[in-house]
Amino acid sequence: MSGQKQEGSHRWPRRIALRAGAVFFSLLLCAAFEGVLAVFDVAPPEAADDPFVGFASIRRLFTLSPDGRFWQVSAERRGFFEHDEFEVHKPKNEFRIFAFGGSTVQGNPYSIETSFTRFLEQSLNHAQPSAQWRVVNCGGISYASYRLVPLMQECLQYQPDLMIVCTGHNEFLEDITYSTIRNTGSPIASVYSVLGRFRSYRLIRNLISDSRQQRREQPLSVSESSESTKTVPSAGAKPVLSQEVDALLDHEGGLEAYVRDDVHADLVVRHFGSNLRRMRTICDNAGVPFLLIQPPSNLADSPPFKSTFSEQTTASQQDAIADHLSTAAAEMRTNSDAALRELEQAASLDNRFAFTWYQIGHVRLALGDVVGAKLAFVKARDEDVCPLRMTTALEAAMHQMKDETESHFIDAAAVLSEKSGQSIIGDNVLVDHIHPSFRGHQWIAVAIAEWMEAEGLLIAENSLWGQQVDLVFEQHIQSLDNMYFLKGRRRLQDLMGWAAGRAEGPPIVRQKRSYEGTSAAGAPGRSPL
Repeated sequence: MSGQKQEGSHRWPRRIALRAGAVFFSLLLCAAFEGVLAVFDVAPPEAADDPFVGFASIRRLFTLSPDGRFWQVSAERRGFFEHDEFEVHKPKNEFRIFAFGGSTVQGNPYSIETSFTRFLEQSLNHAQPSAQWRVVNCGGISYASYRLVPLMQECLQYQPDLMIVCTGHNEFLEDITYSTIRNTGSPIASVYSVLGRFRSYRLIRNLISDSRQQRREQPLSVSESSESTKTVPSAGAKPVLSQEVDALLDHEGGLEAYVRDDVHADLVVRHFGSNLRRMRTICDNAGVPFLLIQPPSNLADSPPFKSTFSEQTTASQQDAIADHLSTAAAEMRTNSDAALRELEQAASLDNRFAFTWYQIGHVRLALGDVVGAKLAFVKARDEDVCPLRMTTALEAAMHQMKDETESHFIDAAAVLSEKSGQSIIGDNVLVDHIHPSFRGHQWIAVAIAEWMEAEGLLIAENSLWGQQVDLVFEQHIQSLDNMYFLKGRRRLQDLMGWAAGRAEGPPIVRQKRSYEGTSAAGAPGRSPL
């Protein structure tokens, strides 16, 4: 009996050793498989790794010119991008920069010729004429951060020397449902986040995704009368976005579609931070320098696009707020203190009615309280139910990513504020709610060039370039024909109408947001404006 016990006691260590060996051997095989996939660059981190959304399809931004000498913005994408091109065979002394973002990068309401990308190229050529500088504009109208990632992936093949990203204003333009992400518990989400780092997991996931794609039904249309608004809802799967931007404000009734939805807003911010990290990772993996730019917002001269009462605000409180606003408007010209008292009473009844804070900002500015005015203007921007300007939460996500990854960073709002001598940005440097003036673009360009010089990417041969470049800019603007400026002014008028919800596109059929345990949207209430 004792012999059997002794024999059994010897078996347990042997069994443990065998099992440990099997686990070790399995891990070794997995590591070897990961190594093989890495060698052959199978399932690399790419645009398909977005944990929040997918795309029905992705088209190339650049195609070959007829003579095969240049990469040009594809004619199929000219509705969102302006024409730009660069040589297929990169010259030996060329420093090639790609700038990604939305209409701010493109130079709207004008175009590339007066965007910071063109002024940057001119600054670099003037500072170091022995080098050949090429700044390629990849600014897409209404393009949010999640649509920039595939562009950056594509541009890796064009031998970039620097990637610049200026984004943040367009994150709320498209109607995206995040119910799958919202209903996934944080521990499970963390597990998927860790698994997503392995090529083997991504390979298996992509194979499954391809199989599902082949079986997927015809995409449903957000608007039955518009082929450009297709999205693919799939139970238990992340939303699949249309090939090109389908902004809510491109549709009839687009402004009405915006309602207060704090849960959705939080998910938009999470998605934004994820996209910034992915773009930084793409550049790190390729060994390409990465520069992040925070775009400016018009605080002083851009009222909220849509103000709504909170769900808890009663009808009598809404009436009282309307009365306070009306009285304040009458007092503002002659008695700023009285106007401020009325507005503060309105804010005490509903702290989230955006227009109240916009008015408070102007009254505080009239009283000389610049700090208080800026805080009020920022609050008005953040409570705007139609957020066409980068919110404080999005700015915080950008700064968190910048700090965690030690990314190079330029705050364009701070640059414009310092250069203009105005602590609160308004129509003095922006032509509308977000787009810089010619001078604003020039200041941003110079700030980038100065950063490049500090980082050793620019070796200035002309020590006076910073003092002389203004003349270069002026000569360039004078060289543009009158039609350029006329078209820009027309686009500005159209843009203002678009932002006010006056688009005449097809009606919207909203996607249902079902966030577990949360109201999908606050009651819009009625506006006294």
